[in-house]
Amino acid sequence: MRASLLLLVSALAASVAYEADHAHGCAQGSCYPATGDLLVGREKSLKASSTCGLSKREPYCIVSHLQDDKKCFSCDSRRPFDPVYNTISHRIDNVVTTFKPHRKKSWWQSKNGKSDVVLQLDLEAEFHFTHLIMTFKTFRPAALLIERSADFGRTWQVYRHFAYDCSSAFPGVSPGPLRHVDDVICETRYSDIEPSSGGEVIYRVLDPAIRIEDPYSPSIQNLLKITNLRVNLTRLHTLGDNLLDPRAEIKEKYYYAMYEMVVRGNCFCYGHASECAPIAGADDNIEGMVHGRCVCNHNTNGLNCEACDDFYNDRPWRPAEGREANACKQCECNGHSSQCHFDMAVFLATGNVSGGVCDGCLHNTMGRSCDLCEPFYYRDPLRDVRDPQVCTACDCDPDGSQNGGLCDGHTDRSQGTVGGQCRCKAHVEGPRCDRCRTGFFGLSADDPQGCQPCRCDPRGTVSGRSQCDPVSGDCFCKRLVTGRGCDQCLPEHWALSHDLNGCRACDCDVGGALDNQCTMENGQCRCRNHMAGRQCSQVESGYFFMALDHFLYEAELAKMGQGCVVEPREQQPGRPPSWTGLGFARVPQGGSLEFSVADVPLSMEYDLLLRYESQLLRDWEEVRVTVVRPGSIPTSSPCGNTIPADDRLTTTLPAGSRFVVVPSPICLERGVAYTLRLEFTRYGDANSVSGGGAETILLIDSVSHIIDSCAHVSPSACNCDPQGAASSVCDVRGGQCRCRPNVIGRRCDQCAPGTYGFGPSGCKACGCSLEGSSSRLCDGSSGQCACRAGAFGLRCDGCQSGHWGFPHCRPCQCNGHALQCQQKTGACIDCRANTGGDQCDRCADGYYGNPSLASGNHCRPCPCPDGPNSGRHFADSCYQDNHNGQIVCNCIQGYTGARCDECAPGYHGNPSEPGGRCRPCQCSNNIDMSDMGSCDRRSGECRKCLYNTEGPSCGICKSGYHGDASRRNCRKCTCNFLGTTSSQCTERDACVCQRSSGQCQCLDNVIGLSCDHCAPDHWNLAGGRGCETCGCDPHNSVSSSCNEFTGQCQCRDGFGGKTCTDCQEKYWGDPRTQCRACDCDWRGIESAQCHRATGHCVCKQGVSGVRCDQCARGFSGLFPACQPCHQCFGDWDRIVQVLTGTKPSGLFTRLSTYCCREIISLTTEIGETTDTLNRLEGDLTMVQDSNSEASKELSALEREAKALNLTSEQLHRQLDVLKNSNFLGERQGLASYNRSRDAERRANESTTTRPSTVSQSADMRRRTERLITAKKDDFNRKNAANKRALGDLNGRVQGLDMKKINEKVCGAPGDAPCADSPCGGAGCRDDEGKRRCGGLNCAGAAAEAGRALESSRRAEEELSKAMGEVEGLFSKVAEAKSRAEEAKGQAQAALDRATATKNKVERSNNELRDLIKQIREFLTQEGADPDSIEAVANRVLELSIPASPQQIRHLAEEIKERVRSLSNVDAILEQTQDDVRKAEQLLLDAKRARHSAEGVKTTTETVKQALLDAKTAQATAEEAIARAKSDIGDTENRLAQVTTSLMAQVTPPPTGPGTPPPPPPSILEGQLTDKFQEVQQRVDTKARVVQEARQRAEGLRDQAKELLTDTVPVVLIRLNLMLEGKARQLDGLEDKMKAILSDINKQIQIYNTCQ
Repeated sequence: MRASLLLLVSALAASVAYEADHAHGCAQGSCYPATGDLLVGREKSLKASSTCGLSKREPYCIVSHLQDDKKCFSCDSRRPFDPVYNTISHRIDNVVTTFKPHRKKSWWQSKNGKSDVVLQLDLEAEFHFTHLIMTFKTFRPAALLIERSADFGRTWQVYRHFAYDCSSAFPGVSPGPLRHVDDVICETRYSDIEPSSGGEVIYRVLDPAIRIEDPYSPSIQNLLKITNLRVNLTRLHTLGDNLLDPRAEIKEKYYYAMYEMVVRGNCFCYGHASECAPIAGADDNIEGMVHGRCVCNHNTNGLNCEACDDFYNDRPWRPAEGREANACKQCECNGHSSQCHFDMAVFLATGNVSGGVCDGCLHNTMGRSCDLCEPFYYRDPLRDVRDPQVCTACDCDPDGSQNGGLCDGHTDRSQGTVGGQCRCKAHVEGPRCDRCRTGFFGLSADDPQGCQPCRCDPRGTVSGRSQCDPVSGDCFCKRLVTGRGCDQCLPEHWALSHDLNGCRACDCDVGGALDNQCTMENGQCRCRNHMAGRQCSQVESGYFFMALDHFLYEAELAKMGQGCVVEPREQQPGRPPSWTGLGFARVPQGGSLEFSVADVPLSMEYDLLLRYESQLLRDWEEVRVTVVRPGSIPTSSPCGNTIPADDRLTTTLPAGSRFVVVPSPICLERGVAYTLRLEFTRYGDANSVSGGGAETILLIDSVSHIIDSCAHVSPSACNCDPQGAASSVCDVRGGQCRCRPNVIGRRCDQCAPGTYGFGPSGCKACGCSLEGSSSRLCDGSSGQCACRAGAFGLRCDGCQSGHWGFPHCRPCQCNGHALQCQQKTGACIDCRANTGGDQCDRCADGYYGNPSLASGNHCRPCPCPDGPNSGRHFADSCYQDNHNGQIVCNCIQGYTGARCDECAPGYHGNPSEPGGRCRPCQCSNNIDMSDMGSCDRRSGECRKCLYNTEGPSCGICKSGYHGDASRRNCRKCTCNFLGTTSSQCTERDACVCQRSSGQCQCLDNVIGLSCDHCAPDHWNLAGGRGCETCGCDPHNSVSSSCNEFTGQCQCRDGFGGKTCTDCQEKYWGDPRTQCRACDCDWRGIESAQCHRATGHCVCKQGVSGVRCDQCARGFSGLFPACQPCHQCFGDWDRIVQVLTGTKPSGLFTRLSTYCCREIISLTTEIGETTDTLNRLEGDLTMVQDSNSEASKELSALEREAKALNLTSEQLHRQLDVLKNSNFLGERQGLASYNRSRDAERRANESTTTRPSTVSQSADMRRRTERLITAKKDDFNRKNAANKRALGDLNGRVQGLDMKKINEKVCGAPGDAPCADSPCGGAGCRDDEGKRRCGGLNCAGAAAEAGRALESSRRAEEELSKAMGEVEGLFSKVAEAKSRAEEAKGQAQAALDRATATKNKVERSNNELRDLIKQIREFLTQEGADPDSIEAVANRVLELSIPASPQQIRHLAEEIKERVRSLSNVDAILEQTQDDVRKAEQLLLDAKRARHSAEGVKTTTETVKQALLDAKTAQATAEEAIARAKSDIGDTENRLAQVTTSLMAQVTPPPTGPGTPPPPPPSILEGQLTDKFQEVQQRVDTKARVVQEARQRAEGLRDQAKELLTDTVPVVLIRLNLMLEGKARQLDGLEDKMKAILSDINKQIQIYNTCQ
């Protein structure tokens, strides 16, 4: 009943909605089709996942019929429902409403006991779904959910859950209540177990209880839209007996059964259709069917009106909403197209006005509205846009214009386009773009630029510009330039430039270059070997050009004839030699020289150059030159044309010259040795020579053959001697190396004459004494000079031992106390018997007595307190007083007392103890050294510290002082009392500072060594509590610093206040943003200061306006002469105010209405005027700002001018005031500052600006005061110390004894007269007037100094000699070091290789050990199968240690290479050879085992194959048996069915309602007979097949058993024996390898420790 009412209400609602839509129709807005049952006509689209009786008849029972006699029925849905013939069919299409009488006799029913059942309706289009009604025949489901899809089943969304127990059926789903129309909840009201039949489940998409604001919203429309509907039945209601009894009969009463299902909705047309038509192919004759194709309006189409009609795409498609039809709009294509599409981007770009884009524009048009011309066409401005001829073709050259001839499509001045104008490529010009620009050529369509630029190098073109032929592109080149682009020089030229000719000649050096060709870029010529430079005119470093006379042969080295001798010549310092080699060959008349020539560089003719020095006045008349060849000259040789006369030449030697060139050349060949003989036959004729030829002498220097300058001789290596040359580089002209001192020769390979000792430091001069040697030359190796008789020494410059006075040697006078004396002075050396002096005639220092041998009173040790070398001798010397015989000691510094056994003042210690010494008191030089009490004489503790120091060692300054105590500069702390912590000061001038640096402990924000000024950005030092922060506004101040005394910040223009946080006087505004000058008319204001916040001027009475520059209301006249208005103004003003306060009525109301309109009009005009005034005021404000800025700049200029006008006298007066100011009275100064602002501003300019004269003066004054304070005590202290020192020096001078000084300096007391004193002394002079002090037998300091000087000279000579030896040793050490480094590197490499070998052996050993372990474990197992045995055998054969003899030999060679430097290598290799042999034997055994294993493998494979065949046969038999069993079972079932049917024929069952009548008996009997015979035949066939397969399988199984019994034991036994033997051999091999590895490790460890 409820369902009927619901359907009636829905129908009424749909009809009302339909009528409402038709009331205004689709033309007035949205319209919708009528609503109906979507299932009508769609029975085939409704599916159920479970239906009873589809495959066979199935029984079921009804719970509500438990009391009836018939409780169970049958379901057979194999055929459709028929109210007469098939009433037990319960397919899903039975639920469709038919309104027929048998509606309660047909229903859908699921299978028994099936809980999860799905009912699904698949629609052919989109539909509006409003509600669902399901009427059940059985219990309603205990749980179900309804789902929908709007995309034809691709995605699903849940509508609603229904469950008896929502928490268990759908956990996590909200139970409600429903708050929003699209909430997904679980309801319980349609899931109760009652009623047992006829229960309904109703679901409404839009719940009436939920208010919907906009039913046309997309969210509501999407919620109603469906293409598929699915009902998931998930749980059955049961009575619980199915849980106790699992029998199928129990489930026969639990199933789903549904009478009717109604899906209400209409076709979904988005409000664009009021009716629907059948879809193509659908039946249109079904009554009540809701069709799915909309009959669209509003220019829409589509199955659901989801798109616009063709050519109606100017606006986006939208669903109709209420009175808004949202019809599709026709596109505007100007008559050039009949098709278009919608583009959202275009729609948005036009401001949501138009989005249609025309398609297929005709008449050469294009664009969104076909309003543009296609490319290569332009719009004719004289034609209408709809004219078919509106677009005209472009006339542009396709090669030279852009885009292949594209022109401007239309004229648009804003874009700079002109219709029809060609757009030329970058390098093209002309109206049609048909010619190249100047400087370009080759118009081409393939070139994106149109033409190619003329690739003319401006350096090589005649015009200097990049111009060329516009067609060919050839450039116009300069004279020496070539190439198409004038970018190459002619051959033998380079350096392309802007010169007149364009290029320069290569100018390659004829001798140094191969030819005259060079590179164009840098002009580099092709050089010969060892030549460099651009022109090949330079020689590589270490090479040189041979001079023309390079092949030089020294005469002193030639074979000399009779009378010829060598005459060496020593070089003079500072003068270049005029000869070559060591000197000359002295040749008499008739003498001869023979030169050996074997180093001829080229076969050619050479000129002979003869160097000489003539000792005669006239020319040497005849010199014969003969070339002695080793044999005859072959005619084919270069010198084949030489005749004997050519080898005999004659020349003369002019007296005024030093060289001569032989007139005729000689021919010499390379690789041939020659002898060049020079015969000096005749000086002159017989009349010109007096005294015979013996007096005719000639000095011959050298002979050289001159190379032809045109001959190409490669540079030669310098080959400078590494010891004699200072560098390996020689002079490029001639090859002369840079020699070390006294080294000569081109290669610096020999000592110069007069030197010796060729080595890394050059050669040393012989230094032969002129008096003692017969020549200045010495031995070149030892340096020994040739001494005259009586001369001795290396240089022949000394006497023999025991003599002196070279060169007039005489015996030494040493009183028998020495054997040798100085060679020059005669002073004795190494005096014995404790004597000293030049003649050993006095006692040595530390001794006293008479040194004379005749005297018995020899020199004895001084008792001070013990003698020398006793360890307790503290005196320089002593003497015996002649009066009392007492010994007087001359104590060394730090000792005092008669025997120097006490410590002097300033020293401490106990010298009386053994080993005791007096040491200086460690008092940092801050005590009085003459005061006995300045320090403790035993402990050394300082007691009387001076110079403001203190401490155990006087090493620190006193409290209140600072400085370096070790330098006596402790100064008083100069701390500023105002800036120093009060705890550090006892008085204003007595403060404590750091003793090392003098830094005082400052208050907060106070800095400086003396805490005398504030830190940056702080002020108020005089406050005594530290400096305060300036706090200057960072935006309004010039800097963050302020006046150190007043705290005033330096504000920017327009800002004021102490911290610049306020506006300046006569300014207004917010200081955080901007301050502006008050712009007030001075004639109308009471105060120059305007309102600081608003800038409003303070006007006088009767004056108003922003600037107080106009008369106020109630005043008249011309500003500033403002007069009050007449009294009537006040009276009328009061009347108007009264009238404005009363209510209008009657005529006044009409008048007021009229007036209101006028007032409104006036108000509008006033508003516009106000806006105008506001704009003018804004402009005025900007003008005022500009004026303010200008005023600021003018004020700044004025201040600068005032600052510049301050005179020097004013600055000096201010400086004097500041100098004499009292900083302690700063507070009073601040009061004065407030009374004198101008003076303070000028003072600020002088003090805040740093650096300034005032600040510099103040700093200077402070530094001066601190310096005076610091230096005052130091000055007084030093003055007192100097006075004391002067007094001490005066006392010491008074006590000086000149005799002692004279004796120490000169060697004899100074009390004897100078004439009697042998050693001289103070004031003594010799006969020449020179001061005389010391002598041969004097032991004074002067004599000792002389002897020391001579000793130092000898030591210098010995050191020079030793240095030569050291340098030689150094070179040897360097060589040895390099060899040691090389050996070290080799040793390290050997060590690395040994380590790598060791690691490799260890890894191999570990792998072998693991493998042996695995094999051993395998062999100990029982029952190993053949596969495993085969795998192990293969693994044994694949063992890599040893693998093969070749690998073993390779490993042995590698080990031999690694330990080549080790010892015991042979022994190790011998041990390894045995193992190698064993390994080879093992390899052979393994191969035999492999062959045996392969045989076993074949047998095993045969066994395996037999087993596989047996298994396959057995599986086939089992499968056949299983199939037979199955067939037998099927046969038995069918026989049972047949039996049942036969029994049914005998006893027919009662006919139920709707049961069809049984078939005739004759038909059943014929069918049964046929089926029985067929089954009987199949059973017999299967039985025979099974029996044969079983027999075959048993035979194969027996054969496999026999084969396994015969074969496997034998194979296993053989393999086990073989593997056991191999395992034992592997164990032995493992032991051997371990032993070898151990030996190698030992050797590696031994050699790892070698260095």
